[in-house]
Amino acid sequence: MKKFIYLCLALSLSAFSNTAMAASKSNLEQSQLTPITFYTEIYPPANYMKDNELVGITVDSLKLIWTELKLPEQDITVLPWTRAYRNTLKTSNTALFTMAKTPAREPLFKWVGPLFKSVHILMAKKSSNLKFTNLADVLNYKVSAIKGDVSEISLRQVGFPDFNIAKVDDLERSFIMLQSERVEMMVTSVHSFQHLTNRLNIDASQYEQVWKVNEISNYIAFNIETSDEVIQAYQTALDKLESQRALIKQSYILPILEY
Repeated sequence: MKKFIYLCLALSLSAFSNTAMAASKSNLEQSQLTPITFYTEIYPPANYMKDNELVGITVDSLKLIWTELKLPEQDITVLPWTRAYRNTLKTSNTALFTMAKTPAREPLFKWVGPLFKSVHILMAKKSSNLKFTNLADVLNYKVSAIKGDVSEISLRQVGFPDFNIAKVDDLERSFIMLQSERVEMMVTSVHSFQHLTNRLNIDASQYEQVWKVNEISNYIAFNIETSDEVIQAYQTALDKLESQRALIKQSYILPILEY
């Protein structure tokens, strides 16, 4: 009888030891994931500076992923979108956020997400009294867009001529062009315009949506040479953190239609 008890105890200890070793090995493998240099732009509420600290829906989600994977915080460099995009496209062990996943971009990167959606719209001053019933009329007006961003891409996809697109480096400059009436409209996402007007203390009631352009999901885009091990680890961690990420979206007052 004693031999039987000892045998059961030994088997139990062995099973526990194997489980512990497997968990330890898993943690070790995660901690040894190739370090990634991340790039981002200033595009609230996904990624922006507040009190000299980089914050936002994607920034906070990424930090949750690192904690889940027991990774130290990776380097994040803020650059203009076109430069950040070019660096990620050409340099191994890099990633860029927050990027809309379009058919043209999909084969160029490896993707982790989706994080949230962007509903792109055209905003105009109410005083302009712009009313449209068809896209052909919309295309006759001048609109500001962030150069190289999905907002500019979206305009081109619906047929906006190049001479009617005023390209700028960031959302605030795009809004200034609208405010000063250098353009009749600006293209933005619902959440970005909401955050911009709050941050700049602008009376949003003086502006209105005059056209919906499209709806696209947002991701973290990794250089195409990134190992599948890294992509799978980040994606698995992101999927496990769904409830926490919902709280992040709430904290940044993301409109429900963009969850």
